Amino acid sequence: RPGVLGIRREDKNKWERRAPVAPKHVRALVEQGLKVIVQPSTRRVFTDREYEEAGAIIQEDLTECATIAAVKEVPIDLLLPNRTWIFFSHTIKAQPAGMPLLDAALEKKVRLVDYECITETGQRGGPRLVAFG
Repeated sequence: RPGVLGIRREDKNKWERRAPVAPKHVRALVEQGLKVIVQPSTRRVFTDREYEEAGAIIQEDLTECATIAAVKEVPIDLLLPNRTWIFFSHTIKAQPAGMPLLDAALEKKVRLVDYECITETGQRGGPRLVAFG
C-alpha cells in the first residue's frame, strides 16, 4: 500500500544492531503522513518504545508495506513480492553469493534499491551517500 514504510528487524547475525531508519526520521515521515511499521527487536540500537514514541506501529507483519527498509541482505523466503526493498544486497558487483537473491528479486517482481548504488553523482562508482557504521 502506498504511503506505508516497513522497517525490517535485522537477523543475519546476533551482533547486528544497526537500523536503516532512526526514530527521529520516523517521526518526520509520520508527520508528513506516512505510516511506518517496525518489526519488533530486542537487539536493535533503538528500542521499540523509541519507535513507538516517534509514531511507528510495532508489529511483526510487514505485508501492508509498499516499501521495506533493512540494512543487510534479506533471506529469499522473507522477500515479500511486488514491493520496493532497500538494503545492502551485494548484487551490483555480481558477487556469486548474491546472485540467488537477485534472481529471486526478479522472479518476485521486487524493486531493489541497493545502498551501494546511491551515490553523490548518481553514477556507478561515485562516492556513496549511504553507509552504516
